[in-house]
Amino acid sequence: MRTRTFRSEATVAVVLVVFFVISQRLWGDSSLEAWKKNEDSAAAASKAAHFADAERLLLQNQKLAETFPSKDARLPRTLFDLAQVYRAEGKYAESLPLYQRALQIYTTLYGSQSEELAQTLNAQAELYKSLGDYGHAEPLMITALEMRRKIPQKDGPDLAQSENDLGELYVETGAFSKAEPLIQDALSIRKNAGSETSDVAQSLEALGLLYKSTGRGKDAEQSFRQAASIYGKTLGGEHPDYANALENLAVLCQSHRDFTTAEPLMLRVLEIRKAAFGPEHRDVATSLDALASLKRDEGKSKEAASLFEQALALWEKILGADSPELAPDLNNLGAVYELGPERQKAEPLFLRAISIDEKAIGPESPDVATDLNNLGLLYVLSQRYQEAANIYQRALNIQVKALDPTDPAIAQTMHGYAFALTGLGRKTEAKQMEKRAEAISSPSQSVQGK
Repeated sequence: MRTRTFRSEATVAVVLVVFFVISQRLWGDSSLEAWKKNEDSAAAASKAAHFADAERLLLQNQKLAETFPSKDARLPRTLFDLAQVYRAEGKYAESLPLYQRALQIYTTLYGSQSEELAQTLNAQAELYKSLGDYGHAEPLMITALEMRRKIPQKDGPDLAQSENDLGELYVETGAFSKAEPLIQDALSIRKNAGSETSDVAQSLEALGLLYKSTGRGKDAEQSFRQAASIYGKTLGGEHPDYANALENLAVLCQSHRDFTTAEPLMLRVLEIRKAAFGPEHRDVATSLDALASLKRDEGKSKEAASLFEQALALWEKILGADSPELAPDLNNLGAVYELGPERQKAEPLFLRAISIDEKAIGPESPDVATDLNNLGLLYVLSQRYQEAANIYQRALNIQVKALDPTDPAIAQTMHGYAFALTGLGRKTEAKQMEKRAEAISSPSQSVQGK
């Protein structure tokens, strides 16, 4: 006779708990393995500039990491990596809150001093720098740099990154004396780890921008060429960082009117960016602008206008029809049209730029005065002298309030105003305006004249 075995409720409960613990552990091990696999694959995709693939993998990882224990550092790591990819893709609105959340978690985990915190602060600052918001970027970079100087580092690659990025910001803001020692030190640290790495190329590119901005053209060209060569060897000729170095070299060649060298470089940059990011990315719009400027300098106004129109249409898709970032393209396109046979197309472009800037930054902004100057020149060229005089008077009123009395922009407005007054037959007033402009342009001469 078969003996029946009875299992108590307590025994059943124990079995169920054991089963639950084992299954949870197996599920946990499985999810951690999946996270690591995605993390490695996403890193490889990002390095190869396959950002759509990296984004997909990191979004999967974010879902996994949200289920990990609250003290698990994989969640902020995933948030940071995803923010980096979004920034590369130009998705700035999506990137910023991820950086901020990662900062909050890292602060909870490690306190106010950690490499993870420094890395995230520096990356968030880079995002602000991409937006041209240097006021927010600089203090974050300084904090990250100071933090990294306190953290013991074996080879200093993180310290070099902070120095390089802050140096780049100082180049962009014209603080060249602050920029050079930071970039040079970053380059020295990076060369100690290997003379031909992408980090070395980044510092060489930063140095090239510094040299270009301080009138050292030959040094700038050498730095850009070295950076492009190293990027080509380390990242390949299809990578956006390689394209950036080519673009800087092309712009330098353009400034020297070496259009034969500049044009194929810019076309290659556009090709790389379209392949890496797709046809509707910020960097593609930037390339279209650069090509348009090149064509304008070459005197090919029809091609320049077409490229500026393409860039403007793309910026509108990316930023919206009322973004103040559209104003430069509106002015550039209007300037091409006002000097060509289709001058009638210029006025609505200038008027739109004025309207956008008035709403975005206020009617008394110096940028609005610049917009007005462009419109004033169009009216002079069209012999609409009274309208031109009114526009120049408004621009001058703004500049006198907002700028230093010796600012060259004021002299430029006065010259335009003088042309308008001459056209109206008010020659005495025009001469007086020219004298005021000359006094600003040559202050030493005006003192001697007294």
